[in-house]
Amino acid sequence: MTTNHDGALPPEPRLSEADRAAAFTKHQPVDRAAAFRAGRAPVPAKFIIWMAVVFVVLGLGGALVEHYFGGIGVATTPTTVFKLPATPKSPTGPEISASLPALMGLKYIAHASAPTFTLISQNDKHWALRNARGDVVVLTFENSTCNDICPVLGAEIKQAQLRLGTKSSKVIFVIVNSDPKDLAVNARPPALVIPGLLGLPHIYFLTAKLNRLNSVWSNYGLSVRVGAVAHQVAHNDVMYFIDTKGQLTALATPYANESTKGIFSLSAWNITRFAQGIANTASSLVK
Repeated sequence: MTTNHDGALPPEPRLSEADRAAAFTKHQPVDRAAAFRAGRAPVPAKFIIWMAVVFVVLGLGGALVEHYFGGIGVATTPTTVFKLPATPKSPTGPEISASLPALMGLKYIAHASAPTFTLISQNDKHWALRNARGDVVVLTFENSTCNDICPVLGAEIKQAQLRLGTKSSKVIFVIVNSDPKDLAVNARPPALVIPGLLGLPHIYFLTAKLNRLNSVWSNYGLSVRVGAVAHQVAHNDVMYFIDTKGQLTALATPYANESTKGIFSLSAWNITRFAQGIANTASSLVK
C-alpha cells in the first residue's frame, strides 16, 4: 500500500558509495514493521526520548507499512540514513471489488529495455537477466529474512505459478534481495522457505555484494533506507513484467496489511485475485 503524505518532503542528502556502505555497516535491519513508524522528517532528540518513555509505559510497539513508489528505470534517491518518528497510520488498499488491474496497480510500459544485471542465486550460481531472453521474467524484491511483505507476496507467486499451467515453464520468477545487512548466499533463504517456494522450478532468489545490489535497486526504482535506530530498514514494493525480448512491459504494486506487531497479511480472497492477475499478465507475454 502507498501512504500519501501532504506537503513537500525535505530533500535528502546524497551520499557517496563509501558513506552509503558505512551507513549500512553501522545499522542493523530487522523487519519493515519497525522501520515504517512514520515519514522521513528528522525528529528532535527530546521528542524521541519522550516517545520512548510513552512506548515503555503503554507497552506500544510495531508500526504500519508504508510504500514508496519509485520511477521506472530511473535512479532513486540514494540509500541513506534517516530518523523514523513514531506516527502509526492505518493501512489502506484497493477495494475488494476492484478490477484485477486496479487491485494490482497494474501499469503498462512502452518501449523500455529492462536494465541488465548479474547476481547470485540460492544455488550459488550466477544468474544473468540477459540469459532469460525467450522467457517471461516476473521480477520483484523482498528481504532475505522474509520479514517484510514476503509471506503475502510469496503466496501470490506460488499460486500464480500454479495458475500458469502449461505456460509455467516459460515464466521465470526472480526475487532480488532488498536487505542490505543480510547479503550472504543461502541455499535455504527464508524468503523462499517461509512461503513454500523453495525447490519449485523457475523461481530464483538473488543476492550479491551491496554495491551490485544497490545498482539493481536504483535501476528498478527501489528505495532502500536504513533507519537511525539499529535494525530499521524500509523499502517500497514493486513487481515488473519483462517480456521475451527483455523489454519492461508492465509493473504492479504488491501490498499487504501490517499489524502493530509487524505481521503482514492479506485476505485469502485478495491473495488469490492478485495471483490470478500475475498469472494473467505473465501468460499474455508468453510467445
